[in-house]
Amino acid sequence: MMKTNGCGSKKLSRNLVFFSVLLVALLISVWARAEQVTLAWDANTESDLAGYRVHYGTASGSYTTSVDVHKVTTSSIGTLTAGQTYYFAVTAYNASGNESGYSNQVSYSVAAANGAPLTPATPTGASSALVNASVAFSTSATDPNGDSLEYRYDWGGGVLSGWGAASQSHIWSAAGQYAVKAQVRDSHLAESAWSAGKTVTISQNQPPTANAGSDQTVNAGAAVSLNGSGSDPDNGISSWQWRQTAGSSVTLTGAATQQARFTAPNIATGVATLVFELGTIDAGGLTATDTMIVTVQSADLDGDGFPNSQDAFPNDPKEWLDSNKNGIGDNADAAAAAGQAKQVPDAPLLVSPVNDVVSIMAILKTGAFRTAVSGSTHAKTRWQVFSDENVDACVLDVQSTTALTSLTVPKLVLEEGTDYYWRAQFTDSMGTISGWSADGYFTTETTRADLNANGIPDVQEVAWAVDLNRDWVRDNKQPRYIKSVKMEGTNVQIGVSIKGCSTCIGVESVESEDVSQLDSYAYGKPANMPFALINFKIAVAKPGDTAVVKLYFSKAASSSSKWYQYDAIADRWYDFSAYAKLAGDRRSVTLTLTDGGPGDADGVANGVIVN
Repeated sequence: MMKTNGCGSKKLSRNLVFFSVLLVALLISVWARAEQVTLAWDANTESDLAGYRVHYGTASGSYTTSVDVHKVTTSSIGTLTAGQTYYFAVTAYNASGNESGYSNQVSYSVAAANGAPLTPATPTGASSALVNASVAFSTSATDPNGDSLEYRYDWGGGVLSGWGAASQSHIWSAAGQYAVKAQVRDSHLAESAWSAGKTVTISQNQPPTANAGSDQTVNAGAAVSLNGSGSDPDNGISSWQWRQTAGSSVTLTGAATQQARFTAPNIATGVATLVFELGTIDAGGLTATDTMIVTVQSADLDGDGFPNSQDAFPNDPKEWLDSNKNGIGDNADAAAAAGQAKQVPDAPLLVSPVNDVVSIMAILKTGAFRTAVSGSTHAKTRWQVFSDENVDACVLDVQSTTALTSLTVPKLVLEEGTDYYWRAQFTDSMGTISGWSADGYFTTETTRADLNANGIPDVQEVAWAVDLNRDWVRDNKQPRYIKSVKMEGTNVQIGVSIKGCSTCIGVESVESEDVSQLDSYAYGKPANMPFALINFKIAVAKPGDTAVVKLYFSKAASSSSKWYQYDAIADRWYDFSAYAKLAGDRRSVTLTLTDGGPGDADGVANGVIVN
């Protein structure tokens, strides 16, 4: 009996008996390796047995090739064709040349030659992601032999994955563009070519923004809402957090949401200042913060026994009535009437603007000084401008010994498209003060010079990447704390910053001027002004606060530099070095300014410093 063993072989379980001159019984087996087959059979027992012949062909029962293997019971047949089926039988012969019939037939199919897998499909997955984020990719491929497959990925930059599933993930630690490719191999370790690459852009996570909202003034005991907002350019804001950083402690409700709430504390007199901070965190763990102030006012601010709603002077404990509506309390009027016997100058007559639309550098004009006192002359004029939206909002309060009947309002004091009213008061050479003029109303024109309303003239805005204070955050990303401008007529840029100033709320506006402006030729003007002229407006927490403001330069100032201030009321320049400290590298100067005092052009402690 003949049998087959090995790759793709089978064992035949029956004996075939053949009769010729000799009786031969054969048992044949087959072992296969690659393109070779080994056959084995049971030996004949005849005493005159001389040997065996192996017969095979590609059709059953038709043997086209015979091999004399002599007197052995195994034989290897080579040079078989891959993918072909062969049929085998054995005969025995004796010394006389007599040959038996064929043994039982066995067959063997030679395995087809292994083919490498086809090139896998271009990987699919996200086209963009953030640094340190896990990104999943998938691909697929086929094998001509139907073999099992495993895959690996080239993540770019020489980084390869291990062999594994068709879907795999990767994390990039550096920003950039990467070409992700896939390769496949079969169970015989035959490898395909690499697939086409899928381009993946990996970006650095950008921080979120936080906006705690506008400052508020509320009554004692009132319900207060803190309305925050923020945004994130990459993956959204994942959490919000409000906390109180200063003032009488309150209990916040909803502190972990955009909108927190609390009840204002009860205070008997005066005001209480509460400071709150809003923090945002994005999905990548980056943070941002912003603060806002809630001013809590009592029902009787000055403690004079008259509620604010019935007090014409809620901040003056000595006055509460103004019967003649002249802006002076009845007590002061009575004292003046009792103690003054001298004649006062006529109240000024306002000439312009009266119900006019004017520029933000409005020119205020009065009629001539008039008095019945012989020898008395015009010594000075007091000018006041108020926001028409809030009668308590005095935006300018200055006295001038030079601008007696005409005053140009300093830059940045007035806002565009806003209603104002103004008045004037004369003082004569003997120190006698006139009554106030009637009120004159005007509206400032809208110039559209700042279309994006960020407090910087559009033509003076710096490039988006500028970081003058070198804090690794672009200046235009933090407009509340720094505003940077191009200086007219120069290649210099200057940034006005309130970072680190505990009394400052925000930088409201900044603009530059060319040194050739007419008012720059006033008395005391320096001969050389290489950085041109800069104007800015700062909001402070409380009227009368002192602010420390830092100006950053795009290049170093000269070693002999001094800081000069222009006084628009006196129309002159003066050395401001006593309030200015130049940094050692001369790339910045620190100014100490006081609301209503040194460095404040509007002359009034109103919570705004105009410089």
